[in-house]
Amino acid sequence: MVLIKNAVVAGMGDEKQDILLHEGKIRKIGKAIDCGACFEVIDAEGLVAFPGIIDLNVRVQDDKLNLSNLQKLYDQTQKAGVSHFVLSPRTRPLIENQTFKSLLAGKLKEDFPNLQLAIKALREPDKLNAISAMVKNGIRIVQENSDINGNLLRRIYEYSKMHRNLFFVFCENKILNDSGVMNEGEVSFKLGLPGISKIGEISEVAKVAQMSMHYDVPTLFQALSTRRGVNLVHDAKKRFAEIYAEVSIHHLALDERACDGFNTYAKLNPPLRSPEDREELLAKLKEGKIDVLTALHSPKSIIYKDVAFAEAMNGIDTIDIYLSLCYTYLVKPGHINWDMLSRLIAENPAKILGLKDVGALREGYAANLILFDPNNAKDVTKKSSPYYQTRLDGDIVKVYISKNV
Repeated sequence: MVLIKNAVVAGMGDEKQDILLHEGKIRKIGKAIDCGACFEVIDAEGLVAFPGIIDLNVRVQDDKLNLSNLQKLYDQTQKAGVSHFVLSPRTRPLIENQTFKSLLAGKLKEDFPNLQLAIKALREPDKLNAISAMVKNGIRIVQENSDINGNLLRRIYEYSKMHRNLFFVFCENKILNDSGVMNEGEVSFKLGLPGISKIGEISEVAKVAQMSMHYDVPTLFQALSTRRGVNLVHDAKKRFAEIYAEVSIHHLALDERACDGFNTYAKLNPPLRSPEDREELLAKLKEGKIDVLTALHSPKSIIYKDVAFAEAMNGIDTIDIYLSLCYTYLVKPGHINWDMLSRLIAENPAKILGLKDVGALREGYAANLILFDPNNAKDVTKKSSPYYQTRLDGDIVKVYISKNV
């Protein structure tokens, strides 16, 4: 048994509590818990106890799917306090062969029990993946871009409704983007780079929101970057509860100015938007119109980043500082509190995935817990990060992740 004393428990207000952990479960939360048989007692005075993070939008190194990259990613997430995550299907090789899926699913369940796999709906630009075979392998998340052939998108929704799948959709219109490489705005004009208009996201969100309601399929709109996109999802939610808006921490912390000087480490998809767009997203967050956050973890090697901006791959490696970013840019400035953050990056993602007894610190729940010190500031020393030399407030002191859930 482990007894954590005097911690502020995210999701339970500001009063200090004790937490008793035993056999992978939270056995008790309360004041002055007595534990004579505990083998470890931790004085968490000044620390915040936070539930294990659940991220619905995670990618492997350079999008190369192999066991080495999976192990590296899994180790990163465990150290960062990410108890569960959904692996993006945007990989090479693409998971499409039924035999490969069966072998991979078995290996994942054995070695990476808290990982969930998503499958791309299309195996080729005009051919559906084997969605029914996927379901037989226990995979229930389908992911695709919004700007595919409309009839194929309709069929994906029909299959998803039939099999009761979740549909994760990334909203962009490549034709409207017109080969853009960053946000269409002041910085792109200054650098002479083609821009990506916001209308490419907004128009696609409007289309997919209508299809989601028509087919009654739970849909996550991944990594939205515009106020109007978030508003469209929120308005649709009034008529259909199972529709969700996801935003990355980076679109709440950074803006297009991070790309100045042709900084490829700030090149993301969707692109970082204008300072005004960032402020508008923060306002939507405070209004409760954003359902989940993501680290948008998509690490790329330097050989894919240390090139001309137009040729550089999109991606960012920040899972290890995710909670510190959320505290520095969201909680400490007072945009949200710890309770709301726990809903955004733990409880709500757990509900979307249909996971039980995870996503919050409650008696009987899995012992997925982070001890976080808000007063332990640190500088980002990774030169390949857009946060390089930024002082972040807070750091993880200890992580408990249950292996039995």
